[in-house]
Amino acid sequence: MVSLARESDRAALEAIWMACFGGPQEYLDFYFEKRFRPEETLVWRERDIPVSMMTMMDVTMEGQPGSYIYAVATLPEFRHQGFMRKLDNAAKRILTDRGRKFTVLIPAELPLFAMYEKLGYHAEFFLWEGEAQATGNPGIAVSACNFGEFSRMRGAYLSEMENAVFHPEWELRYIYEELRHFSGGVLLLNGKGRKEYAAYSQLEDETVLIREYSGSSPLEAAAAVLSYLEKQRARIRSPQPFPGAKRIPYGMGRSLIYPDAPLAHDFQPPFYMSLMLD
Repeated sequence: MVSLARESDRAALEAIWMACFGGPQEYLDFYFEKRFRPEETLVWRERDIPVSMMTMMDVTMEGQPGSYIYAVATLPEFRHQGFMRKLDNAAKRILTDRGRKFTVLIPAELPLFAMYEKLGYHAEFFLWEGEAQATGNPGIAVSACNFGEFSRMRGAYLSEMENAVFHPEWELRYIYEELRHFSGGVLLLNGKGRKEYAAYSQLEDETVLIREYSGSSPLEAAAAVLSYLEKQRARIRSPQPFPGAKRIPYGMGRSLIYPDAPLAHDFQPPFYMSLMLD
């Protein structure tokens, strides 16, 4: 049966997470201690023990409330029984009752886009992604960016876009702390008459992934970040094209006002979403 999670479900939910997403255990502990909220987590129970889960995080777009669907997982031995669709149907009812107007998500892999299309989602968020190599600092001062400055700058950056997905302030703080705790962070770029930020993660192959950059010169920003971090290569994601970049599908959305309609039914594209817990 479907229900919201309980605090006492934590061990079972951690088992689902580890079986489906893997470690490290340090990240699992960080998430469940600092971010887990039972009222945002749907579960399917077998003999009162959760075997499938779905997380519904609050977001907004153009001032309208919505939900970001995250950490959708089923224990391997309970798959192919339709639990995910049952959780999704329950989520639509609950979120509609809560006044949410839309849901968005980020498929973990490209083949999963087709799976979520069967649930009524549409690929509506796209980014430009490209590579950069270390070339030396192009005259930009780089320093750590504190949360207050990051929050202010990001709010101004997203406000320039017509349909950007916003996090609640406390959620953005969690994302900021998660980046800093797990081989990443937010850097302040100050030079050439402008002040910008770059949020990044360091991948296992030593590549720096610039997940969000608030300026208009991604390759210059990547060079400055690489010089500061003493790394050799970067992958950049941007809402705008830049030399060598390819347009990639990033996220999916769906209306809750008109069941399974695209976001474009209720909002004016193009859409922007980044820095999600993906």
